[in-house]
Amino acid sequence: MATIKDIAKMAGVSTSTVSHVVNKTRFVSPELVERVEKAIQTLEHPPNFVIRKNKALAIPSTGQTQYILFLTSDALSSFQRQVLLETQKLLTDTPYALLPIEYGSDSRRLDIISRYIQDDRAIVGLLVFPDKTGQIRELLHQTGPLPTVFLGRQPDADGADIPDAPVVMSDSYNGGYMAARHFIKNGHEQIAYIGSRAERTPRRLEGFLAAMKDFNISVNEDYMLTQLERTEDVYPALDRLFSCAPAPTAIMAANYPLAIPLFNYLDAHNILCPQDVSVIVFNEFDWAPLHTPPLTTIDQNGAAVASQAVRMLLDQITSSATAAESAPSNKTAALPGKVTTLPCYLKVRASTCGIGRGPFGEKAENADVLTLTAGDEELLRNKNYTAAISFHYSGKAWMELHQKGIRDVFDNLGISLIAITDAHFNPELQNKQLASLSLLEPDVIIAVPTDNEKTADAFLRIVNSQARLVLVTNVPTGLTPKDYVSCISVNEHSHGQNMGRSLGEYMRRHSLKNVGVLRHGANFYATRQRDAAAIQVLNEEYPELNLCQIAEFDSESEVYQKTCELVKHHPEIEGLYISWEGPAAEAMSALSQLSRTDIAIVTGDLDYDTALNMARGGMIKAISAQCPYEQGQAIALAAANALLHKKVPSFIGIEPMTVTAENLLKSWKRVFKEEAPGEIREAIRQNPYCVR
Repeated sequence: MATIKDIAKMAGVSTSTVSHVVNKTRFVSPELVERVEKAIQTLEHPPNFVIRKNKALAIPSTGQTQYILFLTSDALSSFQRQVLLETQKLLTDTPYALLPIEYGSDSRRLDIISRYIQDDRAIVGLLVFPDKTGQIRELLHQTGPLPTVFLGRQPDADGADIPDAPVVMSDSYNGGYMAARHFIKNGHEQIAYIGSRAERTPRRLEGFLAAMKDFNISVNEDYMLTQLERTEDVYPALDRLFSCAPAPTAIMAANYPLAIPLFNYLDAHNILCPQDVSVIVFNEFDWAPLHTPPLTTIDQNGAAVASQAVRMLLDQITSSATAAESAPSNKTAALPGKVTTLPCYLKVRASTCGIGRGPFGEKAENADVLTLTAGDEELLRNKNYTAAISFHYSGKAWMELHQKGIRDVFDNLGISLIAITDAHFNPELQNKQLASLSLLEPDVIIAVPTDNEKTADAFLRIVNSQARLVLVTNVPTGLTPKDYVSCISVNEHSHGQNMGRSLGEYMRRHSLKNVGVLRHGANFYATRQRDAAAIQVLNEEYPELNLCQIAEFDSESEVYQKTCELVKHHPEIEGLYISWEGPAAEAMSALSQLSRTDIAIVTGDLDYDTALNMARGGMIKAISAQCPYEQGQAIALAAANALLHKKVPSFIGIEPMTVTAENLLKSWKRVFKEEAPGEIREAIRQNPYCVR
């Protein structure tokens, strides 16, 4: 069978002229039209594209299978493969079979494909991933118009005559933006990007950089690696990247082929994901949830891209057949080049984590950095150091466990705990107690400030004494990290993430949609960080949820009224996030009074009342629990390191744990170091929804 090139040679014209004569797409002089038509008429077997445009030459349908050609430009692209597989599923129950072909950059392969399309009248449509080399332009120019849909990007026409066909693509710009924003919202500032040629995936890089700019994060050019063409390029590039000071704490891999060498490199160099570096891979793929850790990805929505493209192509095929019946000489096969852009989605898994921050924005370090050697311990035992504690209150098990953790470490190290005071939340009383503790001249003072403003002067006097100061949770106004050993707290970012994720999962599991937030309104770094992390999780990881309102309270006494107002204005609310357990108890009282005990509550910090409510199947559905005993141990170890003149991180964040009715008894024992009270155990036993 002759090709378009054969006809052009016979007529003494260009292939473009042949295409215009056959398809009636441009004016061609009568002389050239005649030469082309005569050349065609002399052929024993005209090309397929000529037969399709000439009703007189058309062969009646014989029931032969019709094919849609699926042209991919990159065999390694997980997105192209995903769209291909989805397309095959969609065409299963149609009259059309799919023929996938990867054309890459091999011109010989393109010639074969071109001849195949021209020669086979059973090919009725094209789905095409355009390349950026221009190879596909010549192929489409030679084959004449077929019903066509472009995938992934708009083709670069560059003056060539290619079909003005529809384009279906994912919003990779917003995908890149979401990836960078997820890192930034999780506390990362040292953020890297690794990709192949920048021009290959420009929109995702543009979105990534736009987010960095919008959130005022400086772009380190040494972190922007955009020329990794081959797998063997990746290792040297990552060597340079992790030699930077500081090294990145987050990396976005712009495509699937880079993910494997990236994780091989991390494993080989003992770089832990996500503890040392968080990773997002652009595009979802089959093994992403199965990886260790499961990978956070940007899902390019391949199923939706395939569905839209197939629908558009089948519409074209139907329209083309109808047009051929009515007026074949005046119709072209392709529809106008409409561009359809479909959204990407962020799928958060365990390869990304947040960086907890201290009161001065410093990264939360793990308590593992406080380890002592046997020699350190022996040295401390020979010094007879003393310590004192100033609690803001000591009436709850939370503070008792702090004290036990501190005492157990100090007893082992021979550090005497000579005084413990309880300020009963009274700043003036704490000021007096701090003055009294100073008179004892302890080597270490451990304190939980009752009020950052009202106790500031008293703590400044401690700073100017010989005692080393270890703070818990808060830092009094006017103090800087050089004034104290360390501030020890829960990792507030993880605390909020636990709560947000627990509420999101509960809502999703029960097909609930409407969420409200009751957060602390004071400008206090701990609860601000906690609340922001929870809200971020709800927005990013559970996009199906409707966040009705964020209400604020300054004190627990306001929560009852705030809850009533929130539910009055938004009776559709089905779930509530509440900053910690005290306000949650007030909210439950209000909801009980309003007969709205159907509303699910997720909050922070485990105590008897919240545990009993959960065990009985009440409003409390999940809790993020601090580990106060472990916090106490970290406090004591920070003090011990300071006594040895070792450098101690200015902020230590202890990881919290998620508690539900299903794991309540085990969690209680882990947090409180004892079995749960009998009433809680009995309530769990009688709760039909608990798995035991």
